[in-house]
Amino acid sequence: MTKKNILLTLILFSQFLLAQGSAGSLFLSVNPGARASGMGEANIGIANDAYATYYNPAGLTNIPNKEFSFMHTSYLPNLVDDMSYDFLTFAMPFRENEAIGGHFTYLNLGDQTATDLNNTNLGTFSSYMYALNLSYAKKIDNQSSWGLNGKYFLQELAVTGDFDASSSNFAIDVGYFKHNAFDNPNLNIGLVLTNIGPGVSFDDGEEDPLPTKFGLGTSLFLFEGKGLAALDLNYEVNDKTMIANLGFEYSVSEQIFLRAGMVSDSAGEVNYSSLGFGFKLESIGFDLSYLLANEFDPHSDMLKFSLSGSF
Repeated sequence: MTKKNILLTLILFSQFLLAQGSAGSLFLSVNPGARASGMGEANIGIANDAYATYYNPAGLTNIPNKEFSFMHTSYLPNLVDDMSYDFLTFAMPFRENEAIGGHFTYLNLGDQTATDLNNTNLGTFSSYMYALNLSYAKKIDNQSSWGLNGKYFLQELAVTGDFDASSSNFAIDVGYFKHNAFDNPNLNIGLVLTNIGPGVSFDDGEEDPLPTKFGLGTSLFLFEGKGLAALDLNYEVNDKTMIANLGFEYSVSEQIFLRAGMVSDSAGEVNYSSLGFGFKLESIGFDLSYLLANEFDPHSDMLKFSLSGSF
């Protein structure tokens, strides 16, 4: 097998695992956070925890204290058994009416075996992808804010022997958040434009565009603040598809939260539901989510957990 054939196989393998579509670097679109996942990944119009660094950086001004969170999942367990996705994030107020944050994303694609055209074993190799992101947000007034992300990401597709392919680049996100939308104190709105930047290519191959999205999110408090409903609409610029995220959270008490949600795209290639549970004890929080899909969907049975703290 030639280097180019190996590289093509690797790229197609990684793209299939992550999503369908024409864009590259699709791991940038893997949504983190067990709380958000339990709510169908609808978070643009909520963005009130450290995961705002991913969903909507403008929401960082909603966070009154320093926060951190770590999330882990065995990614697509029904398809492969050695992929994992990890996400580490922090956020904090910074000067008056400003906030900063950041996150680190790491996707391990696991181990694969390389063979030539004669089916000779060439050894095993591992592939991984990561992104390092820094965030900044500033209030416009008492009810609205804007935010910015700058990220560096790398995709490493490595094969034993003399073949080693990687690609890296930079991208930015911009966001806006508004409380008291349409003079309704229970309604919030968020807007984001994510993954803006040049395309990526491997080994002088064809350049793929980034998975650029335009997102609109809303959240509405219900039942005297015990309930929270959220809806996100994300338009994928390059694939020209719309993904809808719908979620609901109910506060059983100040410590216990129940969640449910669903994800659906206009092309019908991504459709699954989610359930979630949260527990908070003073400054420490634990969240768990479970994805439900049909047996042929690789998202099925994916379990995510997050551990968070504030101080």
